[in-house]
Amino acid sequence: MKKNEQKTNVGTVVPETTKKKYDRPLRQPGGIYFHAGVIIGRKNVFVTKEYMDLLANAIKLAELKRDVKNLAYVIMPNFFYWLFKLPQNQEDPMAIYGEVKKNVAGAIMSNLKLEIKNGSYQLFDLFKDNSRVGRSKPERLLWTFEEQAKNFENNKRFKIWTPKTGLCLVDNDETLQKKLNLIKNAAVSERWQLTTRSEDYPYLFVADEMPGKDVYACLKSFSPVIGSQQLAALAS
Repeated sequence: MKKNEQKTNVGTVVPETTKKKYDRPLRQPGGIYFHAGVIIGRKNVFVTKEYMDLLANAIKLAELKRDVKNLAYVIMPNFFYWLFKLPQNQEDPMAIYGEVKKNVAGAIMSNLKLEIKNGSYQLFDLFKDNSRVGRSKPERLLWTFEEQAKNFENNKRFKIWTPKTGLCLVDNDETLQKKLNLIKNAAVSERWQLTTRSEDYPYLFVADEMPGKDVYACLKSFSPVIGSQQLAALAS
């Protein structure tokens, strides 16, 4: 038996490194997480200012209402990346992003119905001359989301988010930097080419705490303090 292998109770040899990787608990009080939320069918929804602001404000509201710390995020036409830190008294990242996506999904459906009623929508200026960014008519999007819901057994009237999307516990500086680079480079990627410089993309956010060395070690002890006046201002 090799030095870095262990024998299980059924006689199967499993590399020790593999065991450690999959035995690590995903839920960590005060943990740092990376989440990727994807619109079902890769439909371009976040291509108007109204829809992009809708998601951005939902992420900001989560910081105030749920005491999470937003470390970075980027909103793209059909997906978003979000890097956030839980407070020390919470360990369930799925409850955080699940609430955000639920609220955004309901608002998307309401807005689509309003667009159909008004008979128009306006692409965000940044996307107007970009051949890589298109958008289906509101009627088509509404039909797609209602049809997608029929493929699931939860009796919902519509389905907007892809069920199986990415969640990663970030527990070292290497992973943190990798996920941060993914966020920062999304808009300038070859696939999208939305802008030539990451910093020029208006729906990219990176917290001041992120630059520098040993960021993960610093963030582990960071505890956000949310004021009641801040919460009231955003909620209004």
